[in-house]
Amino acid sequence: MGVIYYKQNKNILEPCISWKNLQLVYVSFNDERETVTPTAVHCHEHNLELQYICSGRGNIRIGRRLYEVEKGDILIYNQGKLHDESADPEEGLRFYNCGVKGLSLPNLPDNFLVAKDVSPRIHAGAAASMIESLFQLLYTEVDQDLPRNGEITQAVLTALIEILLYQLPHERQQPAREKDRLLIECKDYIDSHFMEELTVEALAERSHMSVSGFAHQFKKFFGFPPIQYIIRRRIGEAQTLLMTSDLSITEVSVRVGYDNISYFNNQFKRFAGMSPQNYRKAKVGEHQFKNLNTLASNIHK
Repeated sequence: MGVIYYKQNKNILEPCISWKNLQLVYVSFNDERETVTPTAVHCHEHNLELQYICSGRGNIRIGRRLYEVEKGDILIYNQGKLHDESADPEEGLRFYNCGVKGLSLPNLPDNFLVAKDVSPRIHAGAAASMIESLFQLLYTEVDQDLPRNGEITQAVLTALIEILLYQLPHERQQPAREKDRLLIECKDYIDSHFMEELTVEALAERSHMSVSGFAHQFKKFFGFPPIQYIIRRRIGEAQTLLMTSDLSITEVSVRVGYDNISYFNNQFKRFAGMSPQNYRKAKVGEHQFKNLNTLASNIHK
């Protein structure tokens, strides 16, 4: 052990970034018990989300790509980016999540940390323990409501994002093949119209394929048959609404395309293993469950 003297490393090519509007929206920790319940296809319409895998294994789909994740992986969900996750049934997953808004980087949309052609998965490598400590510090400051936690979380969040931007390796992603373009466009259409009545026949026609050929290619490319993907998209949106709004279960059901509340409850329970009401209680806790108006206003402000 010895003394290491600090010498500032200035890179004149780095753009000047203002962090004054950066804001932590939420931070959470999920253990193996909580990740038994899978999260269906959803997105964060008002913020960026960062996730650090502490232990375990699982599969996380971001956009049209599936990533096998393990300890030390960092996942970046740009604002509006669709994703879903499922833990390995034997190992489970333990991870931190934090929501961020007010991020504005040169040549990127607001609340984007990486460009569309850059992988949203970063391997922390030797920096894994440091990254985990930063997430843990964010969680502790908020959970214990410590003095001046606003200033401290702002500083920690800024440090975390600068490390992700400048000190960890980023990988380029291969562009989509031209022959897959129609399938990708069809998935994008589903993502924008999932609450409507969609049939495999109509989707196949949009993709200029036979019904059987379309269904086969869609499952091969995205991992789910078209109708199952539509259901997962609806349930994912329902999960988000249950956690971030004070809408009644009936209102949530209608918002995601189910006029029959009993059918919605059955579909939700088949996927999540519990009713929408119990899911809401489990995810936001008894105290927040009783104060969802406040919770929703904080997230969508």
